[in-house]
Amino acid sequence: MGRNKYRGSNSYPFRTGFNPKPKKIFRFKTEKILGSLYLTRPLLERMQIKAIIDNIIPLRKENGQIVTTGEVSEVLVANRLHHPRPLNDIEGWAEVSGIEELYGLNPEHLNDDRLGRALEDLEQYFEEIITALSLHVITEFGLNPEEILWDTTSIYFEGDYDNSEILRFGYGEKPDLKQLKLSLNVEKASGIPLRADIFDGNRADVAIVVENLKKLRRTLKKEDLLFTGDNAMGTIPNCLKLNSNKIRFIAPSPASSLFEETFASVTEEELNLLVFPDKDGSAKFKVVERGVFINHPDLDKNPELKGLKPFWARCLIIWSKSRAKLNKEKREKYIKALKERLTDIAATKLNHRRYKDKNYAQKQVDKCFEGPQQYLRKAFGYPQIIEKDGCFELSYALNNELLEKLEQKDGLYPVVTNVYDQGYTTEELFLRTRRKYSVEQPIRHLKSKIKIRPMFLHIDERIRGLALVTFIALMAYCILEHLAKQNLDPKATTNLLMKEFAAIVFSVGEMLDGTPFHTVGNVKERHIRLINKLGLAIGSYAAISEVQLE
Repeated sequence: MGRNKYRGSNSYPFRTGFNPKPKKIFRFKTEKILGSLYLTRPLLERMQIKAIIDNIIPLRKENGQIVTTGEVSEVLVANRLHHPRPLNDIEGWAEVSGIEELYGLNPEHLNDDRLGRALEDLEQYFEEIITALSLHVITEFGLNPEEILWDTTSIYFEGDYDNSEILRFGYGEKPDLKQLKLSLNVEKASGIPLRADIFDGNRADVAIVVENLKKLRRTLKKEDLLFTGDNAMGTIPNCLKLNSNKIRFIAPSPASSLFEETFASVTEEELNLLVFPDKDGSAKFKVVERGVFINHPDLDKNPELKGLKPFWARCLIIWSKSRAKLNKEKREKYIKALKERLTDIAATKLNHRRYKDKNYAQKQVDKCFEGPQQYLRKAFGYPQIIEKDGCFELSYALNNELLEKLEQKDGLYPVVTNVYDQGYTTEELFLRTRRKYSVEQPIRHLKSKIKIRPMFLHIDERIRGLALVTFIALMAYCILEHLAKQNLDPKATTNLLMKEFAAIVFSVGEMLDGTPFHTVGNVKERHIRLINKLGLAIGSYAAISEVQLE
């Protein structure tokens, strides 16, 4: 009979089990959804955001200041973590999100004027705040910074911002939007960002590296930090500057011409001595080490390079399967496009209209090789417009021998380092170049989970101040993930943790007999247990303990 055995029977077990008519036990006044704010409140307290900022920025009682900049900053960080939105609506968000109950702040005191002044204060004391916060986080969460991963990201703004000096059209995913540039220094072992610096949106990454790393080294008061970065770090001028400043680094280098002889000296037999396999057993990476003399032809002419000394560096020549495939596909695409373009010029344009002018025709041929395909000009025999029997002809020929040599270099790229300690073997150095996730993950958080883009500010000081708030939120996000991986599960994420607390509410009401009440609702044993395991049962949350579960 299965599930139909009770149908039509007076003994149907659910006949009186559900009553759609509600029983009136109490009447609510308000109910506010706290959600993940319930989780992040003790985390921000443990980071001492309010205390650190208020210790640095003076209280301006003469201006009628009611809430401190530290209090405003803590709420803004909570907003970036929980529900980022334009700053012109923070007061309304605070009203419905339980900020008064969680932080003891009247939402009316979080008006636009107060937020604006707070952001200006944050910008003014940017260096002091980020230094004090980084040092506290290192101590509080038991970090031991030895290796720092460095990278940059662009933060995009919608609107004109005509009077802004920091927002510029620049490079990146959205060159049609104005942006500022943010560099991140991430402690490799924990994945926690320890410092951020803000730069004009059109400033090239290569111009940011050395200045940023020197600041971090001063902040942490550690001279022996090892920095791992990208191509911007590995340019020849930056290699020279970093080495002159005794900054240890590992970075791929885009200066391919300097490594031509080194590439040519590497044999397939050598590459096969150190192989890192792919999932299917085939070679994914091959690595061989060489010594390379890092020098620059304008060392004595360029004022920025004056006084820098060339040096011998360790250089890893790495072959990548995916890069080899990409190099080949790109070259074949370029060659096909160049052939079509040159054929079009020779067959349909040459000796007609403006192409009757030899100089003009040659310029159009030369334009075909501008950009990333310029290296193929030699392989095409340096195409020339020549005169024959009173007419112009296009002369070129593909050099197959040269194309074969280019193919032999497919997948090869150099990684340069001034780490000479033989404890860092070739294999260890290579593995360090592959550990980029710790810096790429915070950047993804910055652009997705912790949104900085929905802002409508038109004063540069406030833009920088909000960038600092967002960095602190990013730091909090990564700290929470670090604690989760340490104490819960290596695969735990902040995003999943926040979803776990999404249903928590704060209720203020009155019983039928008029007795008032206020309470946190939907908090389960698992929530209490998580807060304890994460080490967040501190300060105002000290009352939460495993003992209460019994």
